[in-house]
Amino acid sequence: MLEFFIILLGLIFSYFLKDINFLGLEFEFFKIGSIYPDFLLIFIIYFAMKTDEFKAIWIAFFGGLLEDSTILSFSPEESEFVNVLGIHSLIYPLVALVIAKLQKHLDTENFKTIMFVVFVSSLVSRIYVWFVMGILDDFYSSYSFIGPSIYTSVLAPVWFLFLKWIYRL
Repeated sequence: MLEFFIILLGLIFSYFLKDINFLGLEFEFFKIGSIYPDFLLIFIIYFAMKTDEFKAIWIAFFGGLLEDSTILSFSPEESEFVNVLGIHSLIYPLVALVIAKLQKHLDTENFKTIMFVVFVSSLVSRIYVWFVMGILDDFYSSYSFIGPSIYTSVLAPVWFLFLKWIYRL
């Protein structure tokens, strides 16, 4: 029961950090706009690398539902996304399943491995979200893939250490 409570708190806290755009960066010079780390995806990847497949998929599914429960808009005046219930609830468990299947072959304590896995997962999930949103509404040319993926992967080792410390309690 304590494990469930800690996972639930971590899921909500990761979502909250993502929702308030914690550590967001503005790139006016390069015309990229704002990039934000995806703390929720890092949280899901952490549990996919540390637990069994079944638990990782359920954590990812509920993380995806939590993400889908809000209107996906980074800026009210730009209205970059439409709200599509289920898009993250589908992609996050798929990402968690693949990582959980590969965890036996990965060095889960190596920072380079963590950064690589988070980068690829973030890039794939962003491409998938962009593609599905494009099919349903419009393909947005301002949607960035590489910047947020790199930024998320750079912050992943720190978030992994924090989660490792919390999860040991």
